[in-house]
Amino acid sequence: MRDLLLVAFFFIVVYFTFKRPFIGVCAWIWIALTAPTLWAFGFSTHLRLNLSIVLITLIAYIVAEKNKSVHLSKIGWLVLLFCFWTFLSSLTHITYDSAKIWGYFIDFIKVVMLFFFAILLLKKRYQLDIFVWCIVLSVSSYAGMEGLKFLLSGGGHEVVGRAGVIQDRNDFAVAINMSLPLIAYLYFTSKHKLIRLGLLGLAVLNVVAVIGTYSRGGFIGLAILGVAFWWRSKYKIPLALVALLLVPVLYQKAPEDWRERQTTVATAATEDGSFIGRLWAWKISTMIALDHPVSGGGFRAVTNPIVWNSYAPYTADFGPIQTPAIPADLRPKAAHNIYFQVLGDHGFIGLFIFLAMLGSTYFSNIRTNKLCRHSEDHQWMYHLSSALNLSIIGYGITGANVSLAYFDLLYAVLAMVVAMQVLRPATGVTKMRSQA
Repeated sequence: MRDLLLVAFFFIVVYFTFKRPFIGVCAWIWIALTAPTLWAFGFSTHLRLNLSIVLITLIAYIVAEKNKSVHLSKIGWLVLLFCFWTFLSSLTHITYDSAKIWGYFIDFIKVVMLFFFAILLLKKRYQLDIFVWCIVLSVSSYAGMEGLKFLLSGGGHEVVGRAGVIQDRNDFAVAINMSLPLIAYLYFTSKHKLIRLGLLGLAVLNVVAVIGTYSRGGFIGLAILGVAFWWRSKYKIPLALVALLLVPVLYQKAPEDWRERQTTVATAATEDGSFIGRLWAWKISTMIALDHPVSGGGFRAVTNPIVWNSYAPYTADFGPIQTPAIPADLRPKAAHNIYFQVLGDHGFIGLFIFLAMLGSTYFSNIRTNKLCRHSEDHQWMYHLSSALNLSIIGYGITGANVSLAYFDLLYAVLAMVVAMQVLRPATGVTKMRSQA
């Protein structure tokens, strides 16, 4: 039955994409984050659904899109430059496995294509809103179900990702933290009370889902997001009092093993085997970049056994933190940090470009926020720019715990920021004169 529904969904998307090409890119982000073929059991598991929707969106853009204008902005050029730099690092990789390197590069090209098609096709408010809904219906709806299971099980159910690029619980925590501000945007801009109530419940369950992942980085990111939401709120004192009353009680009611895991943050560097493994990966990523400062080692260089074993003997005393010697039989560890991941993969220049992308996005949102703050017609952009900046903050903080530098959702956020640059007013707009 799932296979039939999936195929029916595909044909419906094809039909409407040729009528409204932006629907193709909305379906694209939903498919990328949900990986619906992994939810089926029969013939549809062999469908190249993502590739098919990419080709259909491309054809629909060429045939049906009337206004073929493009606005790259500084963010778009930085994304293009970063893509070019990953190409250079793939040419000069050090892993002795060219097939895998170019496979990773092609996967990243698909993500970059999503970014560029999004800025080509998302040109109006309702299109951006549908795009946001697709993200929420992929990440947040599943997180809501998992959060409900966590509550009903009394904390016994551990929340993990189901499919796609967010199978790992730490990756899933990043995706939820990035999506929570988008739920808030839909809440503030929706007019229907039932929809707002449903979104409020979904937000609560998403918070529970982050807790249920048992991810320490996810919980830290969630806490900082909570502070950011509180800072922007008009009700700082009441919310602070509620937090002071509820947080200690909820913490004591949390499962004991969850509390024990969170309290290991301070001693992780010396007592937590998982964190020590990450320190090893961060050290090796840094050493790769020091030896190859311009282009790095290529995609996932740190996970290559030959590269890992060549640097392993030198890790114990490298850097400011001492670590135990790496066991000879230990399998290579992923970077588990977006910054060290890019550093090892693409060198110091690649990391600089990556940070410039994030920084340009953040400051562009601040600019949009200021221009639209007092405009009646652009209040939705004020809320969306605020939400997207919180998503960037959530990604930047929680991403220090995962290897998600090439995450589809990040580049979807960047695309929405570029789209808003076209729609925002050129200068600040005051409120309507009738209300002055």
